Amino acid sequence: METFIVLLVFTMLLIDFGLNLFLSIINYRYSSTKIPDELSDVYDLKKYSKWKTYYAENFRISIFSMVTKFIVIVTLLISDCFLFIDGFAKSITMKLSFQVLVVIGFYFLLLFIIDLVFSYYSTFKIEDKFGFNKMNKKLFFIDKIKSLIFTIVLGGGMILGIISLYINLEKLFFIIAWLSAIVIMIIINLSYTTLIIPIFNKLKPLEESSLKTKIFDFAEGVGYEISKISVMDASKRSSKLNAFFSGFGKSKRIVLYDTLIEKCTEEEIVAVLAHEIGHNKHKHIIFNMLQSIVMLSIYILGLMLFLNSPIFSIAFGFSQINYGFNMILYFVILKSILIFVGLLTNSISRKFEYQADLYAAKEYSDIEVIKVLKVLSGENFSNLTPHPLYIKFFYSHPSLYQRIQNIKTIKKDKF
Repeated sequence: METFIVLLVFTMLLIDFGLNLFLSIINYRYSSTKIPDELSDVYDLKKYSKWKTYYAENFRISIFSMVTKFIVIVTLLISDCFLFIDGFAKSITMKLSFQVLVVIGFYFLLLFIIDLVFSYYSTFKIEDKFGFNKMNKKLFFIDKIKSLIFTIVLGGGMILGIISLYINLEKLFFIIAWLSAIVIMIIINLSYTTLIIPIFNKLKPLEESSLKTKIFDFAEGVGYEISKISVMDASKRSSKLNAFFSGFGKSKRIVLYDTLIEKCTEEEIVAVLAHEIGHNKHKHIIFNMLQSIVMLSIYILGLMLFLNSPIFSIAFGFSQINYGFNMILYFVILKSILIFVGLLTNSISRKFEYQADLYAAKEYSDIEVIKVLKVLSGENFSNLTPHPLYIKFFYSHPSLYQRIQNIKTIKKDKF
């Protein structure tokens, strides 16, 4: 049985690594496909040549990162490293929940360091080279330290809570863990712009202007209530554009990147917000919340299976169950499974994006929606010809060409 478990774990690792590598390679090769005529105005020849170089460099670093993580995880599993860390944890604390935290903390700290190295290279060698990076090294490391502290506090607290619940309330573990996860998810959603974003960025109210008037006029015209519109100082980190909604009910809040305001017309910005309002009108936020609750149920059931199974620890050299190691194995196998789950969840997400685009096009302007989609793609250096299979596995949004073709169905419906 131990041999089967070991083979299962390494098979899942190989599937995850092999599939990601295969899809990345075919997507990179497909990027040389001729750009559709409808997208010929997104990049001029000079900018398109620059994009190809940018994409090639990002592809190489992503493959290098993927291979590095695979080698590190395999090395950890075939060596006695986790046994050593577990021994160290037991030498510094007698409390089981803290021993678990030390083992898991070691694993995620190692991944954090690997990500830090590649993120540094990507930011200051690639993003800098192509004019996207606006950060200095001091801000970069401050951001990373803040992220680490936030992860330790939130993630560490959740792990301690999970283990304590399981040890003390095993029979009620699923119900209490499930309810607690839902409460945490709702709190994070409600407090995202008021507590989490300010850790990294400054938000200020959108000043009285014709843009603000147009936004409120459109929202009022379609019966959508907006509580706040904030502008985020995204330009201190990157020149890329974005906007998003946060919260629900009376806590709904619009956040605009200052780069979006700088590089888009007022009509294009309203088109972006019309798309976001479309999500709300089609009840996508509620569906996504329910989907998250269902997924949480499955995740917790899976975690219970691993916490109940000594065989996973014993198969890798432990004399008895080790909750920390079993949780790490769970994360490793879950990642391999989620790539296939993404086929369904991303398919639903793309459908929702089509619906939101059509809403914005019908209620506001199909011309402005298409224009702003092109601006966003061009300014963010998006891949205009992603491989269809790569889209199915990884794209939560349709490609630009697919979105434009979808919007054009409005005109066909009129005749």
